[in-house]
Amino acid sequence: MKITDLNSIKSALLEGKVVRIYHSGERNPKIAEILEIARKKGVPVYRREGEKLSAEISPIKYVDFDYIANRALTKNSFILFLDNVVDQRNIGACIRTAEFFGAAGVVLPKRRGGSVQEGAVKTSAGAVFHIPIARVENYAAAIKKLKKLGFTAVAADLDGENLEEVPISLPAAVVIGGEDKGISKPVKKQCDFVVRIPGMGKVNSLNLSVAAGIVLYTLSRQKY
Repeated sequence: MKITDLNSIKSALLEGKVVRIYHSGERNPKIAEILEIARKKGVPVYRREGEKLSAEISPIKYVDFDYIANRALTKNSFILFLDNVVDQRNIGACIRTAEFFGAAGVVLPKRRGGSVQEGAVKTSAGAVFHIPIARVENYAAAIKKLKKLGFTAVAADLDGENLEEVPISLPAAVVIGGEDKGISKPVKKQCDFVVRIPGMGKVNSLNLSVAAGIVLYTLSRQKY
């Protein structure tokens, strides 16, 4: 995978994910810092005209779903599920939000666009290298498994109860639906609660990554 965002390249370098770097020769303090990190880590740098700075990184290594489940149990934390989310910018933004609020991990579907590509890496500002990410075949079955382990399952949707009035306990699984299809019915059926974020404006919904941030922030407050 090729990435060009400087912050993402730096994060990937620090996590040992960069295979090689291409550089046109242009210099600024940020580029100089990245090249110095590459030198110290022994990452080869190749000259390539017309390419300010880019890096080839090893593919994102997805972890086993059970690893994230056990991590959430140990930390008494939460897991973010992205259901039918296909826009790479939204995937990246949600991963960044999940990492910021201390989520145990993020779960993507094996189908329906559930992968981390360059756009998500860039939007995540490198968060994809700091939080475990798993891919599962069947969301409903995965959430059912978590509930047996004591998780509370929560879906965020417009037809839900007021988020501020729902007693959500940790550990929890939070499901955010996609841009067009939202949360699939089998997944929503498995959830203990369906919540909505109350607003005061004429617009009745939020961008899904913003909604994810509000729900995860609400849960993160229980940890402190």
